[in-house]
Amino acid sequence: MKPKDRVETVAKTKAGAQREKAAGESQDAPGARYVVPQADVDAIIEHWPSAPKKMAQDMLAQYGSPNEATATLLIWHDSGAWKRTIVTSDETAHDFPTPHTDFISQTINYDVPVEKLAELAEYDGSLIIYRTAGQVTASCDNEAANYLAVNLMHEIVQGRMTAEQARQELGEQQAAWLMNRPAPFTQEIAFAAPSESDTGYRDVPVMKGATVRQTFEKVKDVLTGRDG
Repeated sequence: MKPKDRVETVAKTKAGAQREKAAGESQDAPGARYVVPQADVDAIIEHWPSAPKKMAQDMLAQYGSPNEATATLLIWHDSGAWKRTIVTSDETAHDFPTPHTDFISQTINYDVPVEKLAELAEYDGSLIIYRTAGQVTASCDNEAANYLAVNLMHEIVQGRMTAEQARQELGEQQAAWLMNRPAPFTQEIAFAAPSESDTGYRDVPVMKGATVRQTFEKVKDVLTGRDG
Protein backbone atom coordinates (compact mmCIF):
# COMPACT_ATOMS: atom_id res chain seq x y z
CA MET A 1 0.00 0.00 0.00
CA LYS A 2 1.38 3.39 -1.02
CA PRO A 3 2.01 5.99 1.75
CA LYS A 4 -0.83 8.23 0.55
CA ASP A 5 -3.21 5.26 0.44
CA ARG A 6 -2.24 4.41 4.02
CA VAL A 7 -3.10 7.90 5.20
CA GLU A 8 -6.38 7.93 3.28
CA THR A 9 -7.33 4.62 4.90
CA VAL A 10 -6.52 5.98 8.36
CA ALA A 11 -8.51 9.13 7.62
CA LYS A 12 -11.59 7.17 6.58
CA THR A 13 -11.45 4.82 9.56
CA LYS A 14 -10.90 7.75 11.93
CA ALA A 15 -14.00 9.43 10.53
CA GLY A 16 -15.92 6.21 11.02
CA ALA A 17 -14.74 5.93 14.62
CA GLN A 18 -15.86 9.50 15.28
CA ARG A 19 -19.33 8.71 13.91
CA GLU A 20 -19.59 5.64 16.12
CA LYS A 21 -18.45 7.57 19.18
CA ALA A 22 -20.93 10.37 18.50
CA ALA A 23 -23.74 7.83 18.18
CA GLY A 24 -22.84 6.34 21.54
CA GLU A 25 -22.97 2.78 20.24
CA SER A 26 -22.39 0.77 17.10
CA GLN A 27 -25.02 1.27 14.43
CA ASP A 28 -27.09 -1.51 12.88
CA ALA A 29 -25.24 -3.45 10.23
CA PRO A 30 -26.07 -1.96 6.81
CA GLY A 31 -26.90 -5.42 5.53
CA ALA A 32 -29.77 -5.70 8.02
CA ARG A 33 -31.77 -3.32 5.84
CA TYR A 34 -32.01 -5.83 3.02
CA VAL A 35 -33.66 -9.19 2.41
CA VAL A 36 -32.32 -11.64 -0.16
CA PRO A 37 -35.05 -12.92 -2.53
CA GLN A 38 -35.96 -16.57 -1.94
CA ALA A 39 -35.20 -17.50 -5.53
CA ASP A 40 -31.65 -16.17 -5.15
CA VAL A 41 -31.16 -18.11 -1.91
CA ASP A 42 -32.38 -21.32 -3.53
CA ALA A 43 -29.93 -20.85 -6.39
CA ILE A 44 -27.05 -20.20 -4.01
CA ILE A 45 -27.53 -23.27 -1.83
CA GLU A 46 -28.56 -25.64 -4.62
CA HIS A 47 -25.11 -27.19 -4.93
CA TRP A 48 -23.92 -26.76 -1.34
CA PRO A 49 -22.80 -29.87 0.60
CA SER A 50 -25.76 -31.68 2.12
CA ALA A 51 -25.26 -30.74 5.78
CA PRO A 52 -24.80 -26.97 5.31
CA LYS A 53 -27.62 -26.98 2.76
CA LYS A 54 -29.97 -28.65 5.26
CA MET A 55 -28.95 -26.15 7.96
CA ALA A 56 -29.55 -23.24 5.57
CA GLN A 57 -33.03 -24.58 4.87
CA ASP A 58 -33.70 -24.94 8.61
CA MET A 59 -32.63 -21.35 9.27
CA LEU A 60 -34.77 -20.15 6.36
CA ALA A 61 -37.75 -21.88 7.93
CA GLN A 62 -36.97 -20.39 11.34
CA TYR A 63 -35.80 -16.86 10.54
CA GLY A 64 -37.03 -16.23 7.01
CA SER A 65 -34.90 -15.03 4.13
CA PRO A 66 -31.38 -13.87 5.03
CA ASN A 67 -30.29 -10.24 4.97
CA GLU A 68 -27.10 -10.90 3.05
CA ALA A 69 -25.75 -13.65 0.79
CA THR A 70 -22.71 -14.63 -1.23
CA ALA A 71 -21.91 -17.82 -3.10
CA THR A 72 -20.74 -19.43 0.14
CA LEU A 73 -22.54 -17.51 2.93
CA LEU A 74 -26.02 -16.69 4.16
CA ILE A 75 -26.25 -14.02 6.88
CA TRP A 76 -29.17 -13.15 9.15
CA HIS A 77 -29.02 -10.09 11.44
CA ASP A 78 -30.99 -9.98 14.70
CA SER A 79 -32.09 -13.59 14.30
CA GLY A 80 -34.04 -14.58 17.38
CA ALA A 81 -31.74 -14.42 20.41
CA TRP A 82 -28.70 -13.97 18.19
CA LYS A 83 -27.12 -10.75 17.01
CA ARG A 84 -26.08 -12.55 13.86
CA THR A 85 -26.38 -16.01 12.28
CA ILE A 86 -24.10 -17.16 9.46
CA VAL A 87 -24.38 -20.42 7.57
CA THR A 88 -21.51 -21.27 5.22
CA SER A 89 -20.95 -23.96 2.64
CA ASP A 90 -17.33 -24.22 3.85
CA GLU A 91 -17.09 -26.92 6.51
CA THR A 92 -14.37 -26.92 9.18
CA ALA A 93 -13.53 -30.24 10.84
CA HIS A 94 -13.85 -30.26 14.63
CA ASP A 95 -13.52 -33.33 16.88
CA PHE A 96 -14.99 -31.91 20.12
CA PRO A 97 -17.19 -33.24 21.62
CA THR A 98 -17.41 -35.77 18.78
CA PRO A 99 -16.16 -35.55 15.17
CA HIS A 100 -18.28 -33.17 13.08
CA THR A 101 -17.88 -30.08 10.91
CA ASP A 102 -18.60 -26.46 11.83
CA PHE A 103 -20.71 -24.45 9.37
CA ILE A 104 -23.19 -22.40 11.41
CA SER A 105 -21.84 -19.49 13.44
CA GLN A 106 -24.03 -17.46 15.81
CA THR A 107 -23.10 -14.33 17.72
CA ILE A 108 -24.23 -12.62 20.93
CA ASN A 109 -23.26 -9.39 22.65
CA TYR A 110 -21.05 -10.38 25.58
CA ASP A 111 -18.01 -9.01 27.39
CA VAL A 112 -15.48 -11.65 28.40
CA PRO A 113 -13.12 -10.62 31.21
CA VAL A 114 -9.48 -10.70 30.14
CA GLU A 115 -8.62 -13.17 32.90
CA LYS A 116 -11.09 -15.70 31.42
CA LEU A 117 -9.77 -15.66 27.85
CA ALA A 118 -7.26 -18.48 28.27
CA GLU A 119 -9.77 -20.69 30.07
CA LEU A 120 -12.36 -20.20 27.33
CA ALA A 121 -9.75 -21.04 24.68
CA GLU A 122 -9.12 -24.28 26.56
CA TYR A 123 -12.86 -24.97 26.77
CA ASP A 124 -13.81 -24.77 23.08
CA GLY A 125 -11.70 -23.81 20.08
CA SER A 126 -14.84 -22.98 18.08
CA LEU A 127 -15.76 -20.16 20.46
CA ILE A 128 -14.55 -16.84 19.02
CA ILE A 129 -14.20 -13.80 21.29
CA TYR A 130 -14.17 -10.35 19.70
CA ARG A 131 -13.27 -8.21 22.69
CA THR A 132 -13.29 -4.84 20.92
CA ALA A 133 -16.87 -5.25 19.72
CA GLY A 134 -17.99 -7.07 22.86
CA GLN A 135 -19.15 -10.15 20.97
CA VAL A 136 -18.85 -13.93 21.30
CA THR A 137 -19.48 -16.30 18.39
CA ALA A 138 -20.14 -20.03 18.68
CA SER A 139 -19.69 -22.30 15.68
CA CYS A 140 -20.91 -25.87 15.26
CA ASP A 141 -23.20 -27.97 13.05
CA ASN A 142 -26.52 -27.00 14.63
CA GLU A 143 -28.14 -24.19 16.60
CA ALA A 144 -28.72 -26.27 19.73
CA ALA A 145 -24.98 -26.87 20.03
CA ASN A 146 -24.35 -23.13 19.77
CA TYR A 147 -26.83 -22.44 22.58
CA LEU A 148 -25.01 -25.06 24.62
CA ALA A 149 -21.59 -23.59 23.88
CA VAL A 150 -22.46 -20.03 24.95
CA ASN A 151 -24.41 -21.15 28.01
CA LEU A 152 -21.46 -23.16 29.30
CA MET A 153 -19.13 -20.27 28.42
CA HIS A 154 -21.25 -18.13 30.75
CA GLU A 155 -20.91 -20.75 33.50
CA ILE A 156 -17.12 -20.51 33.17
CA VAL A 157 -17.12 -16.71 33.20
CA GLN A 158 -19.32 -16.72 36.30
CA GLY A 159 -16.91 -19.10 38.05
CA ARG A 160 -19.44 -21.91 38.40
CA MET A 161 -17.47 -24.33 36.18
CA THR A 162 -13.90 -24.91 35.12
CA ALA A 163 -13.06 -25.40 31.46
CA GLU A 164 -12.76 -29.16 31.98
CA GLN A 165 -16.09 -29.36 33.79
CA ALA A 166 -17.75 -27.39 31.01
CA ARG A 167 -16.23 -29.70 28.38
CA GLN A 168 -17.63 -32.73 30.16
CA GLU A 169 -21.03 -31.09 30.59
CA LEU A 170 -21.11 -30.12 26.92
CA GLY A 171 -20.50 -33.73 25.91
CA GLU A 172 -23.21 -35.01 28.23
CA GLN A 173 -25.84 -32.48 27.16
CA GLN A 174 -25.01 -32.91 23.50
CA ALA A 175 -25.51 -36.67 23.83
CA ALA A 176 -28.78 -36.12 25.70
CA TRP A 177 -30.01 -33.74 22.99
CA LEU A 178 -29.18 -36.26 20.26
CA MET A 179 -31.18 -38.95 22.12
CA ASN A 180 -34.11 -36.56 22.69
CA ARG A 181 -33.53 -36.47 26.44
CA PRO A 182 -33.64 -33.31 28.61
CA ALA A 183 -30.74 -30.98 27.78
CA PRO A 184 -31.79 -27.53 29.05
CA PHE A 185 -28.73 -25.62 27.84
CA THR A 186 -29.50 -26.61 24.23
CA GLN A 187 -32.90 -24.91 24.14
CA GLU A 188 -32.15 -21.21 24.48
CA ILE A 189 -29.69 -18.69 25.87
CA ALA A 190 -30.10 -19.23 29.61
CA PHE A 191 -28.91 -15.79 30.73
CA ALA A 192 -29.79 -12.21 29.91
CA ALA A 193 -27.43 -11.17 27.13
CA PRO A 194 -26.51 -7.48 27.34
CA SER A 195 -27.41 -4.95 24.68
CA GLU A 196 -24.80 -3.76 22.21
CA SER A 197 -24.53 -0.40 23.96
CA ASP A 198 -23.41 -2.19 27.13
CA THR A 199 -20.60 -4.25 25.60
CA GLY A 200 -17.29 -3.68 23.88
CA TYR A 201 -13.87 -2.39 24.78
CA ARG A 202 -12.52 0.47 22.65
CA ASP A 203 -9.09 0.17 24.30
CA VAL A 204 -6.75 3.17 24.70
CA PRO A 205 -4.37 4.90 22.24
CA VAL A 206 -0.64 4.22 22.53
CA MET A 207 0.55 6.69 19.88
CA LYS A 208 1.47 9.87 21.76
CA GLY A 209 3.38 13.12 21.49
CA ALA A 210 4.75 14.59 18.30
CA THR A 211 4.15 11.44 16.28
CA VAL A 212 0.42 11.40 16.90
CA ARG A 213 0.13 15.16 16.27
CA GLN A 214 1.89 14.78 12.94
CA THR A 215 -0.34 11.83 12.04
CA PHE A 216 -3.53 13.69 12.88
CA GLU A 217 -2.40 16.72 10.87
CA LYS A 218 -1.77 14.46 7.88
CA VAL A 219 -5.19 12.85 8.30
CA LYS A 220 -6.80 16.29 8.60
CA ASP A 221 -5.16 17.35 5.35
CA VAL A 222 -6.56 14.30 3.59
CA LEU A 223 -10.05 14.86 5.01
CA THR A 224 -10.10 18.50 3.95
CA GLY A 225 -8.52 17.88 0.56
CA ARG A 226 -5.42 19.93 1.30
CA ASP A 227 -3.19 16.92 0.67
CA GLY A 228 -2.48 16.98 -3.03
